[in-house]
Amino acid sequence: MIMLYGPRASPFTEKVVRGLRLKQLEFSIVEPESAEDYRRWNPATGMLPMIDLDGERLGDSTDILLRVNEIVPEPPLLSRDPRIAEGQLRLARWVDETFSWYWNRWLRRAGTSPLVGPFLAFAGESLAEAERRVRSPEPPRPTGVSLQSWVAARVRRSPDVERWSEEERLLDEIGHRLDDLARLLAPRPFFFGDRVGIADLAAHAMLRSVAQDSMPGGRRYLERHPTLLGLMERVEQETG
Repeated sequence: MIMLYGPRASPFTEKVVRGLRLKQLEFSIVEPESAEDYRRWNPATGMLPMIDLDGERLGDSTDILLRVNEIVPEPPLLSRDPRIAEGQLRLARWVDETFSWYWNRWLRRAGTSPLVGPFLAFAGESLAEAERRVRSPEPPRPTGVSLQSWVAARVRRSPDVERWSEEERLLDEIGHRLDDLARLLAPRPFFFGDRVGIADLAAHAMLRSVAQDSMPGGRRYLERHPTLLGLMERVEQETG
């Protein structure tokens, strides 16, 4: 039996769950009940999710799905074309890092440590490395992914932006990142073709958190993009 360790509310856990369902694999989820569970289940970094594949233990949601894809190749999470596969992985990692950066900044504003919240990020890093990344004044740049729109968003400001609260600025930035995703998706049903891939699983997990208003006010930005809502529905249909 495959054992998945992680908080069910985490988009990274959600991403792995959807991938396992797509592969039609049986698994059980064990959720942490205390901060000690994070370190006990992943002594190397203290980060979740973590998976046990018949004795093989792996962390990092993307690495987990890549290993699952090696064990169970069908349906594939990556294109057989190496160039397309590289793009899928690049987009998946950009989605993970970018949306995590905004949520972790939000948690810090709320007085909650991002390292103990449901949006625990960067599972391949140590806690100290994750903390340094969270403190970065800028979100990750989407290397190779809509770079022009990222640059434009950094200079495209409301006349009243200087009077905005940090929460309002973070929501505005989330809105721009959703714009980026919508442009990358249209007019395809999925980001890289006509079936679910690893980038779609990453995007769905983060969009699901936006839809649940994990950052209060974020849902209204998502509702402006029926294409992204459609992507979510298609991923959920394919993954049960």
